[in-house]
Amino acid sequence: MDTTLTPRQITHDEKKAAEAAFAGRPFNPKWSDAARIVYDGLLAAMGKDARTVDMHDELEPVEPLA
Repeated sequence: MDTTLTPRQITHDEKKAAEAAFAGRPFNPKWSDAARIVYDGLLAAMGKDARTVDMHDELEPVEPLA
């Protein structure tokens, strides 16, 4: 029995979910269910939990230095 699967191209949101998981960014709820599977799977493989991902917004405004 041949169990090899033909790889498929990942979608744009699956790629964004993978990038977010690797970078420790939160999941975007606008992404698809397939993207959620990618995100959660990568976090699990890295030994992280989605609830522990830093929710700090990288684009949060900061006070001026002067």
